[in-house]
Amino acid sequence: MTLTSDLTYTDGVPGIDHHSHAGYIRPGARPEGIDATEREMALDHVEAQIPSDDFLAYVDAEREGDHETVAALEERHSIAKHFEDGVLFHSTSMHSVSLLEGARAMYGEMSYDEYAQESLRRRLTDPVGLYDEALKKAGTPMVLTDVPEIDGAQWSRDVYKPIARLDPYLFPFGHPRWVRRGSDTPRFRRIFSAVLQRQLDIAGLVAPPSEVADYVRFVRESIGRRQSDGFVGLKIASAYVRSLDFQPVAQSDAAAIYSSFANGTEVTEEAYKVLADYLLFEIAQIALDLELPIQVHTGVGHSEPGLRVADADPLLLQNFLDQPRFNRLKVILIHGGFPFTDHLTALAFGHGNVYLDMSLMPQMHGALLGRVLEDWLTYLPGNRVMFGTDTGNAEHHVSSSNRGRRALDRVLQEGVRDASWSAKQAAWLAGRVMHQNLADVYGVSLP
Repeated sequence: MTLTSDLTYTDGVPGIDHHSHAGYIRPGARPEGIDATEREMALDHVEAQIPSDDFLAYVDAEREGDHETVAALEERHSIAKHFEDGVLFHSTSMHSVSLLEGARAMYGEMSYDEYAQESLRRRLTDPVGLYDEALKKAGTPMVLTDVPEIDGAQWSRDVYKPIARLDPYLFPFGHPRWVRRGSDTPRFRRIFSAVLQRQLDIAGLVAPPSEVADYVRFVRESIGRRQSDGFVGLKIASAYVRSLDFQPVAQSDAAAIYSSFANGTEVTEEAYKVLADYLLFEIAQIALDLELPIQVHTGVGHSEPGLRVADADPLLLQNFLDQPRFNRLKVILIHGGFPFTDHLTALAFGHGNVYLDMSLMPQMHGALLGRVLEDWLTYLPGNRVMFGTDTGNAEHHVSSSNRGRRALDRVLQEGVRDASWSAKQAAWLAGRVMHQNLADVYGVSLP
């Protein structure tokens, strides 16, 4: 194991990364180096410099390879300069600092341009070997990875355990018209639609069945098939496209709305939410029946507009979590829920089937991660907190894993110094957080 500082309690303790995106390339995208990660983070700056319609047109043109439109918009707005400025402004953020820290750990001392070239070369020639190397350096012999599909012949199922987003199933007839700022939510909508169509194709269906009961059967069979293919859990990423406020819906009401969609009858925007609410409860029952834990995105999302932060408040989940039939459904609230971290803690304290992970925080936050871990570990039972990174590239995985370890270790050391825990209890907590809590919830074992 390669770590960047002396550790007392987490040194040598293997980690299981609860939330990553190892092996994932977005539909239609191609492998890119770490400079593309920097450019994506700079989208918030670019979006704020040019008219909203032109920004969306630029993002669409880039995605579709429409070079003529890209060139015209570049001439009109100097977009390349805005990207350059955005990357510079982000360079002191933890996201950029930790990305370069990870590149240095993977490749040694290089210039930024050399890091960009080497990271792209490794992705093109041996993407699995690159990530395997990162896992070895970070001391994480297993990751749960959020991907629509992953080739088990290349990405070892003993190491890379896939998680399936359930959101595509919630929107069998698409989404209401987009009228807000940003390209992030439209991108999630496209991904959800593509994943659903792929599952329909596998089932031999051209379109969703005409009746909601038949559609739910399709969903059950699709999720069961994915579980048989090695998927160990589900994820709700719906905060990117709607509120986390899921309410119970009568089957008769859902059936009527579903039929209206299927028949092409004009429906209200509220109908999309009501149908998704109903399907979420149905899929949660499927997850419970199949013993699949459910991860939930909470708190802020990507850096450019799209996700409405208020819609990602975990307290919106309370009505769902309070359903008696879901008391044994394992639910993991991920990312630390910033800026609603205390809301996460309160939900986990009052619900014995709710767990928390630190993913995203090591690559985005500084001292806040330590303060959050201290609160979680002193307020909650020792089985309820999990290690995670939310990294989609090898470089970030190494640095985020190391930063997560150091933050956890500092909290444990301080806890022993102030007599909150004995040294034996601190060592026990280190193992619980780094891998054992996850192993218990998902029923997996370290390779």
